[in-house]
Parts: sequence; C-alpha cells; structure tokens
Amino acid sequence: MNSLAVRLFFSATVWIIFTLVSAGLLLSDLNEKTNSKAFDDRLNLLLETLIGASRVDSSDGITVVSTIGDPRFFQPYSGWYWQVNKGSKTLVRSRSMWDQVFTEDKRLIGGRSQFINNVGKEIDNQNYVEKKKLQIIERNISFPGIDAPVTFILSGDTEEYQANIKKFDNTLSVILFALGAGLMIAVFLQVKFGLLPLNKIKASLFKVRNGDESSLKESYPLEVQPLASEINELLAHNAKIIDRAKTHVGNLAHVLKTPLAVISNEIKNDSTTMHNQISLMKRHIDRYLKKAHLESVGKSSKEKINMIDLVNKMIFIFKKLYPDVNIFLTLKIKEAFVFGGLDDLEEVVGNVIENACKYGNKKIKVEIKIGKDDKLLLVVSDDGPGLSLQQMKKVFARGFRLDEQKPGTGLGLNIVKDIIETYMKGNVELKKSQNLGGLEVNISIPLSRSYQVT
Repeated sequence: MNSLAVRLFFSATVWIIFTLVSAGLLLSDLNEKTNSKAFDDRLNLLLETLIGASRVDSSDGITVVSTIGDPRFFQPYSGWYWQVNKGSKTLVRSRSMWDQVFTEDKRLIGGRSQFINNVGKEIDNQNYVEKKKLQIIERNISFPGIDAPVTFILSGDTEEYQANIKKFDNTLSVILFALGAGLMIAVFLQVKFGLLPLNKIKASLFKVRNGDESSLKESYPLEVQPLASEINELLAHNAKIIDRAKTHVGNLAHVLKTPLAVISNEIKNDSTTMHNQISLMKRHIDRYLKKAHLESVGKSSKEKINMIDLVNKMIFIFKKLYPDVNIFLTLKIKEAFVFGGLDDLEEVVGNVIENACKYGNKKIKVEIKIGKDDKLLLVVSDDGPGLSLQQMKKVFARGFRLDEQKPGTGLGLNIVKDIIETYMKGNVELKKSQNLGGLEVNISIPLSRSYQVT
C-alpha cells in the first residue's frame, strides 16, 4: 500500500464503518430497551385500570364493572388477556381468552375450540390458532370481605413492539448505510482534491526536468508551500554547485594543459621517451578532466536541444574532417527536442560519428526516429569490420582501445555511456548493422516535448 491516497481513504473508511456499526448497535439496543419499558408500563397501567374497575360481588367473587379501554380484550385469541384468580379458582376473565385459562404458574392452557380467525395457519388440513409470544404480569390484591388475596393476571402480545423494533432496525440500517456511503464519497473527494497540490508539484517538477522552468512557479497551500520552497532552494543550490564545478574544471584544464604544451615544444624532436611520457600525461589529464566534468553535471539539465539540428551540425563537421567518408542522414520525424547539456550531447554525437568514421570504410548511415516508450532513437551504422560480442562487452570500459595505431584516449564510448545512461536516463546498445554489415550504435534518449512524424 504505497499510495498515500489509498492509505488515507482506507483508514478513513475503516473508522467510518467502525463508528457507524457501533452507533447502530447502541441505537438499536437503546430503542429495544425503550420499547420494552414502554410496553411494561402499558401493561402495568392496564393492570391498575383492571384492579380499579373490580368490585366484590354478593357471592364473595369479583366483578369488573367497566372496560379497561382496549378492544383487544374482547377479540378472541388476541394475546391480550386478563384473569382474576382466588387461589387456583378463576373468578373472572376477559372475553378474548375464549376457552383458555392461566394456571398458577402463568401457563396458558385450553384453546381446544376450533375458533378460526384471520391469522390462522393450516397444517395437515387442520386449522389451529397461531401461538402468541406473551408477556404476563400479575399482582396480588386484598379486598375487604374476601379472606384470601386475589390475583390479577394480565398479558399482552409482544408482537406489537417487536415489530416496531424490527422496523426501527431496518430503517436505521438503511440510514446508516446511506450515511456511510455518503461519508466515504466525501472522504474520496477530500483525498482527491486535498492531494491536488502534490500533483501540481509533480507537474511543475516535470517542467523543470524538461527545461520549461528553472524552478517551481505555482502557488501552493500553506501546508505544501514549505515543501515547494525547499525544492526551489535545492534546485538553486545544485545549479550553483554545477557552475562552480565546471569553473574549476575549466581552470584546471587551463592550468595543466598550457605548461604541458610549453614543455612539449621545448623538447627535442628526437626525444621519443619524453614525447611518449608527455602524451601519457595528456591522456591521464584528459581522463580525469572528463571524469570531473561528468561528475560535475547535475541531474538538472540546462536547456532544450533540437537533436536534428545538432546531428546535422556534427555531420557537417565530420564531412569536412573525413572528406572520403559518405555520411547519410535519414529522418523519420520532423522535429525532436531532448533536455540536457549542449556540450554533453555534442560530445556524445561527435564520439559516435567519429568512431564510425575511424573504423568504418566509406559509408556511414545516421538515422533519427522514435523508439520504444516514445523515446528518441539515434542510430549510427558503418560498413567497417564491426565488433565481436566479446569486444562489444569490453568497448565501454574506460581506456579500452581496439586499435592502438589510431589516435585517441579510449575514453569516447565510456563517456558516451556515462552521459546517456547516468545523466540523460537513456540507453546505449551495440549490435551488428543489418544494412551496412559493420557496427550499429543505438542511443535511446527521453524526448522533452511532442514530436511530429514525417
């Protein structure tokens, strides 16, 4: 889970689900207790009304002189029953009990009649009265003239408040589900829009890398602005280091090369040993100057460069240096811009074309086209003897030379590889040329801007 957006959304979703489920359980439990208490209060109120409406008759029995206000006490098998007992003897009961009675241990017995009502169900073609889940309360009351306490029993069908609880739970589930979905959508939008400044920084850094901007120009929220400011400081600091390093390299080249040139001129022509040692010193100086130059090149490139113009320029130069070599340029695109140092790319293109001129015969083909992943592909082929697979592996080593008779330091292809792969984020590949039979050098470089295909 490397995505910051996924982490934020996932953690918020887990918390939302936990909170809503907990709230739903608490509300459901509270509603159930409230309904249960309200039902108990209602049963107690009905029981007190029944007691208040009861009188002792002439036969030392109990007579209920008025109704207790609920018509279900007159509906047979409704589950709403009342009964008055004296010991195990039933003195009076509600009409709704029909042929049933409560025992002393609050069991409902009887119901042998074949009474049929709307809630009846049928099993084996026999009608039966649906069983009720009753809640029963009782109270013992002493009346004047009756020697033993009278027991008042009243029951109610819990289906009423159970149905209310179920309805409440269903409604609560729908509401919480809708609320949770809404909150998750809100979190998604919050994460999406909250991280937009980071996307703006990414786009601005892309412009810096491509050379469109030298620093982050956008305005950012207060929380992100310090990051943008630090990035700008880092870019400025790197630019100063690069300029200072290149200045030192230039100064060192001037300081060392000038005395060596003077010494070389003062040495007699017949002093072969001294000339060889001076050449060796020049090679070592060039080697370490090139190394220092490469290491001074930062990852922040300098400018956009038109590769077609650059290649044409280099071909023009080498046609003058090697008039006997035919150099052909094939273009598959109208324009192509890359982002890097002009000196570095001139050195790359110059080294590759110069090697082709040195080791080829009479024909060199240079091609510019679009390769994989929309990268610029520069292909330089020659008609020379080419290289074996073993030589292709060694040729990039620093100081390696195939022909000691030809001038050079053995640094060219090594520098090409360093510049392209380390600083240009590209790739260099050697292979046998299918058309000319010699060596084919393929250089792949990321494009800085859109291109036009010819």
